[in-house]
Amino acid sequence: MKVLIAYDGSGYSHTALHDLRRAGLPDKADVLMISVSEVWLSPQTEQTSSLDRSDTDTLEYFQMHSQQMDRNFIETKEILIEAEDELQKHFPNWNIKSESMAGSPAQIILQKSAAFAPNLIVVGPRGLSSERGPGLGSVSQNVLAYSRFPVRIGRGSSETDVDELKIAICFDGSACSLEAVKTVMLRDWQGRPEFRLFVVTDPFIALIPGRVFQVIPGVPEGRTKGEDKWVKDLAEPALRLLGNSGLTATVHICSGNPRIMLVNESKEWKADAVFVGVNSRQSHSLGCVAAAVAARASCSVEVISKTTNL
Repeated sequence: MKVLIAYDGSGYSHTALHDLRRAGLPDKADVLMISVSEVWLSPQTEQTSSLDRSDTDTLEYFQMHSQQMDRNFIETKEILIEAEDELQKHFPNWNIKSESMAGSPAQIILQKSAAFAPNLIVVGPRGLSSERGPGLGSVSQNVLAYSRFPVRIGRGSSETDVDELKIAICFDGSACSLEAVKTVMLRDWQGRPEFRLFVVTDPFIALIPGRVFQVIPGVPEGRTKGEDKWVKDLAEPALRLLGNSGLTATVHICSGNPRIMLVNESKEWKADAVFVGVNSRQSHSLGCVAAAVAARASCSVEVISKTTNL
């Protein structure tokens, strides 16, 4: 397996690093850990070489800028050394390499992933430059939206023991959701984690038509026996795949908007990680459901594409 880890020394990225022990990753892997010093306005080499040497003010600025860049690189390398040492303690058989560079973090992460072709990209929900708050930072948003490879948004917690995990799989019968199931199936899980397929169906609610829809009084809402049977038939291939790998899973059915229900239901279940397909269609583009789950879930989220095979 090949894993690319984006690390910037923030508490978020440290949590994502710590969370890898709970991701069911194999004992052996090739890992590339990168840290990017964000540079907004950088003098170009051709600019400095063409400067009038009598322009001492501008030359002094370029010199100070260069010195600051050197300090940033030194700091970045020190951060990476500490992170690499910590990761190696938990995964002694991993082959870990680290690189530090300067530029746009999201762009460089995507460029490095294109060259490295990882089975998994690991990022924190936010970084050093992000304000505190819910949702994702700009770097993780861009990596998630444009990556051709599976992405894990690490939000791990130390509250649950590593061999008592709760793993939620978003399932709708599509090829992408089946890839999420296969990803879970291929992981090297410790202990006896609990697995659950979350299936969201359209609610059957009788409405009065008009400019503002209202529920018809006295008409019951809820699932039918046919709906339950249809969902169980839909989930049967996924359950069979997991069962053949020695994993036992249950099916949880809920009705409503999947962008809301998958987040709420996985939180209520206290899931430690959610696996969701990148899209419900035959596409590698990020779907609105996967984007919502990745941004709003209270636990780690892996967005799975078809390039996830180990």
